[in-house]
Amino acid sequence: MSWRSLGLLALLFCSPAAFSQSTEVVVRLYSLHPEHHIKLESTGHLGWRSCEKCQNNTAEKLLIEASGQELKVAGEKPTQVIQLFIEGSYRVEPEQGLKLALSFPLHVKADHGLLVMLASVPLEDYVAAALAGESGTFAYPESLKAMAIAVRTYAARFKPRHQQEGFDFCDSTHCQALNFKGVTTQVRSAVEATRGQLLWFNGTLAATFYHQNCGGTLASGKEAWPEIAAPYLRRHADPFCQRASLLPWKAQLSRRELEKTLHEQGLKVSQAWSKLEIVARTPSGRVQRLAFRTQGGTAQFVSASSLRFAIGRHFGWNQVRSDLYDLETSEDTVVFTGRGAGHGVGLCQAGAEQMAKEGMDFRQILEFYYPGTTIGLTATGLQWEKRQSDHFELLTAGHGPQQEEVLPLAENILASVESELGWKLDSKTQLKFYPTLDAYRDSTGQPGWIAAFTRGAVVNLQPLATLRSKSLLESTLRHEFAHRLVEFRAYPGTPLWFREGLVLYLSDSRKNILPVVMTEKAIDAGLQHPSDRQSLEKCYAAARTKVAQMIQQNGRGAVMEWLTHGLPSSR
Repeated sequence: MSWRSLGLLALLFCSPAAFSQSTEVVVRLYSLHPEHHIKLESTGHLGWRSCEKCQNNTAEKLLIEASGQELKVAGEKPTQVIQLFIEGSYRVEPEQGLKLALSFPLHVKADHGLLVMLASVPLEDYVAAALAGESGTFAYPESLKAMAIAVRTYAARFKPRHQQEGFDFCDSTHCQALNFKGVTTQVRSAVEATRGQLLWFNGTLAATFYHQNCGGTLASGKEAWPEIAAPYLRRHADPFCQRASLLPWKAQLSRRELEKTLHEQGLKVSQAWSKLEIVARTPSGRVQRLAFRTQGGTAQFVSASSLRFAIGRHFGWNQVRSDLYDLETSEDTVVFTGRGAGHGVGLCQAGAEQMAKEGMDFRQILEFYYPGTTIGLTATGLQWEKRQSDHFELLTAGHGPQQEEVLPLAENILASVESELGWKLDSKTQLKFYPTLDAYRDSTGQPGWIAAFTRGAVVNLQPLATLRSKSLLESTLRHEFAHRLVEFRAYPGTPLWFREGLVLYLSDSRKNILPVVMTEKAIDAGLQHPSDRQSLEKCYAAARTKVAQMIQQNGRGAVMEWLTHGLPSSR
C-alpha cells in the first residue's frame, strides 16, 4: 500500500522537474538566425490552428511570414493571426537555414518581424538529434552510447536554461547542437540502447560537460566555471586523447583585425599596445589571463575566455580552438599555437572514441571522464546514514545539524497521534529524507508538490531543509503517522477515498476546508491517477468533506468502527 501527502495541501516550491519523468522538451528552431518567412509543406498530414482550443484546419502547404508581432499565413485559407499551432508530418523550408522534415508539434509566433518557432520534441528524439549534432562522426557504438548518456544527462541538468524565454533549449551549441537530418541508424541504436539512462552523483544529476579534444589534459570544472566544483570534474591527464590526437592548430590573426574585433565585442584596447602576452594559466595549463602591454609598461588585462569568444564570433570558432596555447606578437600579427578544442572539462570526445577503439565499453568511458558517478534510470549512488530510536529508523544522505532533531520530534508526534486516536503501531517506521528534490522525485516518481510518499512502513520525504523552510515538517510527519495508523487498522477492501478522507480529518479536525462534492467513484479515480496538483487537491478536499459529513451525522466513534469492520451498505 502506498499513499501521498500534500503536507495538508500546502504548496511546496518546485525546482526544475526531474527529467526522467519528462516526455518531451521544447526546442527553439533556427535560434541563431531567426527567419522572416518559412514554407511548411505536408509530407503526410499538415494541420494548423490559431489557438490551442480552436478547430483544426488542414492544408497541403502554408506560407508563414512574421509581420511585427503577428503572423501572415498564406495557404488555402489566407489569414492573419497572433500564433499558430502546427501538427502532423511536414517539411520546413526556411529562407536561408537548413530544410527540416519534422513530425513534432510546432508553435509559431512573431517577435519584431522574426519568427519564433518552438518544437515540442519527445525526449529520446531530442537526444538522437543532439547526439547527431555533437558526435555524428563517431565510429564506435560504445563511445556513442557514452555520449548518449552524457547528452541526456546534460539536458536533464540544464533544462531550465531558457525557461524565462518560454522554451527549454535552443538548437545551437549554446545548449546542444541539434541535427535532425543526421540521425543515422547507428545514432538511433545508441539512443535506444541507453534509453532513459542518466548519470548521477550522490543522488543529484551530474553536470556532464563534454568537448571535442582536451589536448591530452582534462581541466577541472571550476577552471571553466568557478561556481562548479564537482568532484567528478577533476583535472587529470588523458592518455586516450594523447594516443588519439592532440589536435595541434595554429591561428595567425592581423593585429588590426584583432583590435577591430575586440572593440566590436566591447573589449577596448589601447591602440598603443605593443605586445600581447600570457600572464596566468590554470592548473591544467590553459591560458587564464592575458595582458596587452604598451611601450611604457602599462597593461590592459583580459580573460582568455573573453578573448577566445570575441575571436570566435568574428573570425570563426576554428581559429583559436581552445585555451591551451602559446602566442607570439609581431608588428603586424598575433600568432596562437595550440592544441585541443573546447573547454577541456568532462568527457573528451577524442579520448572517448579512442577508449571505444581499444575495446572499452560505455560504462568504462563514463567512469573515466566522470569518476564516482553512477548510471541509473533514477537517482542512484546515495550514501545513506542510519540512526534509530524506539519507533523509528531514520535514513539521511549527508549530515546536518537539523538531522539530530528529527528522531525526538518524530517520537513526540507519534505519541501525540497515538494518544488522540487510541491506537498504537506495533512495528518501526522508516523515515527516508532525500538530499535533493531531484533525487526524491526520480526515486519515488512523485512531483515536487507532493511532500511525502509512503509505501508500507517506509515514509519517503523531500529534503529536510525544504520541509523546514516551508514549515511543513511537523504537519507532514503528523499526516504520515496518522496514515500509518489508519492503514494498519483498515478493514480489507476499505475504499481509498474513505481512508484518505479520514486521515485528513484526523490530522486536523479543526481545520476549515471549503467543502467539495464529488462521487466516491470519481474521488477514488482522481486519487489513484492524479493529472495535476489542482485535481489531486480537489479529490483530497472532496474525500475529507465526505468523511466530515459522515462523522457529523453518525459520530466519530461509529465512523472509526467502520474503518476496522468495514463500511455499512447503507449510510
